[in-house]
Amino acid sequence: MTAPPGRPDIDAVIFDMDGILIDSERLYLQAWHIVAEKLDCPEIVPLFPEIVGLPYDELQRVLQRELKPPLTMEFLGTAIREALRPILVDGYPLKPGTVEILTYLENRDLPCAVATSSTTSVPEKLGANGIDHFFRYVVSRDQVARGKPHPDIFLEAAEQLGAAPARCLAVEDSKHGLRAAIAAGMHVVHIPDIAIIDRELTAQCIAVLPNLLALRDYLTEDA
Repeated sequence: MTAPPGRPDIDAVIFDMDGILIDSERLYLQAWHIVAEKLDCPEIVPLFPEIVGLPYDELQRVLQRELKPPLTMEFLGTAIREALRPILVDGYPLKPGTVEILTYLENRDLPCAVATSSTTSVPEKLGANGIDHFFRYVVSRDQVARGKPHPDIFLEAAEQLGAAPARCLAVEDSKHGLRAAIAAGMHVVHIPDIAIIDRELTAQCIAVLPNLLALRDYLTEDA
């Protein structure tokens, strides 16, 4: 895509999944509160914004470092899945503007990929919402050596798409995802969700937008 002065030229778009395409982070936070109350462990609540976007192995390190005595991710994951069952009776909802931005990019012949720290839930979230066909590739944590905040997952997605990282637009919500995309050398758009992001990090993004509809409008200005 050729852009006017001040806007990047891009050949592909790479999306994070949770908190960007799928409105799952709020459901996870709800389950997180339920588990904290059930385990009488309120100290895990303020950890949630800090761990959004981290892969499983990094989550375990945070729990070991911050909690005394530490909880294992295996134990906590089981408790969260149990708490999520009644919450997810209707499945994972899409974020507003997901279908609109993906349709827009498809009509512009811009290939898309997903780069996510999730593993097992990817087909459930994308396929059940009928948006999996928009993506040429989905790269998850178990397909790369290092997860976010390392750049590996975005670099792998760019390689699969056949696009140079410097000509990719990455869309992220979490600080770990933003760091990964920036380290990959991509043009990064931040769409805030639950995670708290410092200004030093957002200053390295080409835009901070409220939602995916705003991203469509932002890109439409380049058309």
